[in-house]
Amino acid sequence: MPEIKGVVAAILTPFDDNDKIDLDFVKKHVRWLEERGAQGIVPSGTNGECSSMTVEERKPLIETAVANKGRMFAIAGVGTTNLAETLGLARFAESVGSDAIMVMPPYYLRFAPEQGHVEYFKRVMDAISLPVFLYNIPGCTGIRITEGMIDALSGYPHLAGVKDSSGNLPNTLGYIKSYPNLKIFVGDDHHSLAALTAGAAGHITGMPNAFPEFTTALYSAFAAGEDASVHQVRLGLARDCISPFPEFGVNKYILSLRGFPLRRSRLPLLEMTDEQKAAFEKLMRAHGLWII
Repeated sequence: MPEIKGVVAAILTPFDDNDKIDLDFVKKHVRWLEERGAQGIVPSGTNGECSSMTVEERKPLIETAVANKGRMFAIAGVGTTNLAETLGLARFAESVGSDAIMVMPPYYLRFAPEQGHVEYFKRVMDAISLPVFLYNIPGCTGIRITEGMIDALSGYPHLAGVKDSSGNLPNTLGYIKSYPNLKIFVGDDHHSLAALTAGAAGHITGMPNAFPEFTTALYSAFAAGEDASVHQVRLGLARDCISPFPEFGVNKYILSLRGFPLRRSRLPLLEMTDEQKAAFEKLMRAHGLWII
């Protein structure tokens, strides 16, 4: 298994006009990402619209991504709102050869005590031997992965790290400083270089889905000991251009211009309108970022 570090694409899930997952698209996309320098993929995560899919839909998505990952590693997103389904997905990911899993706190019951979340994570970690990454995305779950939670799980040798999508750089840096034995991945495009400089293992976001060049250039320059600041500026600008538009929809639209079929998202997410497509392209061109 390759070392788990570097540029990791939180891959999207392509739904066709019949609302079915296009697994041929997934195969092609994963191989395309490898060709363009990504080190890893996360299927069935936030960018993959995991909360809009059933467990039975997520299984073939994970299996297809893992089977086509080539030299990359795959961290399967297995988080759900309930323990039974999370355990089922975790065991399934292990059975099909995933290199690790990523699990968020069970969202919706935001008032559950911290110890409840600790016991939840323990049950998951007791069920498998794969490396486990905790997923901190309080903007979606309403629950922060606290230092207390991490400390309570420190006895598990397969606790591998944390993906921090809080968007709060001090929070990411705090994880890096407090847990040098864990791999901390930054989930914010604006903070990638700062996190890498502080010791982060890498970068997991949706940006590599359609524009892997922006993230791989930054990581390659950093890994080579070169000044990567120009790449961070470009990555941040690209994120700013994408942010006003339907994010998953815009990535699928960009990929349709790069040789992939145009695929949809699931409600309540919306597609790009023609006006939005034109405005997005104009914005990217104005910043010299249109590389289609």
